Amino acid sequence: MKVSSSRLIFLAVVLGLLATEVWPQALFPQAGVEYYFGANKFRSLKPWAGVRVSLSSWASALAKFTYHDLEFEYPDDAGNRIKRQASLGQFIGAFYYAREKLESYAAFSYFRGTEGYTAYNLDAGAGYKLNSFLGVEAGIYLLDEASVLWYPDEPERRIQVGAIRGGLNLFLAKGLQLNPQVYLYRNSEDVTATTLAVSLVFIPREPFTFVFTFWDYRESAAYRFSGKYFSVGLHLYY
Repeated sequence: MKVSSSRLIFLAVVLGLLATEVWPQALFPQAGVEYYFGANKFRSLKPWAGVRVSLSSWASALAKFTYHDLEFEYPDDAGNRIKRQASLGQFIGAFYYAREKLESYAAFSYFRGTEGYTAYNLDAGAGYKLNSFLGVEAGIYLLDEASVLWYPDEPERRIQVGAIRGGLNLFLAKGLQLNPQVYLYRNSEDVTATTLAVSLVFIPREPFTFVFTFWDYRESAAYRFSGKYFSVGLHLYY
């Protein structure tokens, strides 16, 4: 995937500022970058930056922007595989609550991007730490999108997607976690999908967090993104 030098410079500046903590004490900046690759020659680079505001000793709010630079191959009606490229901007507002063994969040997003793509998203979930080794988590994901991005040979379509997820948090050692999860999807066109994912989270020292994830995605649509995917991410949380 080709990424413009201006985007890389912007990301480097944001990460550099965070690393040197050149911010007012009242703000808690966050930033990171994720890279995804896998089936259908899918590639996606996702730099992001945001600011967290503490509301109390248990609650906080987050304003965040994520840039999605992606490409993939699409099979047309003649069986040819066509390369597709797109870029999306995602504006996120989130609320977090954590107290004792409970952590929860709710995030609302607005997307806008290539070829008039628009979408609204609600992502919410909660986790509970059972003991020093094991935690459980669950959540929901709702998406309403209008696009020709995934089906360029057809008129614009509006699709609603709903998903539930469940998973475990295995605390292997200080700064090291394993997070297996399962996602179950259904959209407004009766397409169903399942994702099995396993993430390894490594926190060498604050504010740095590394996340490595393997995804196995299976769907029942005529056009399938089904396949195996990988992602790696570096995040800075203050």
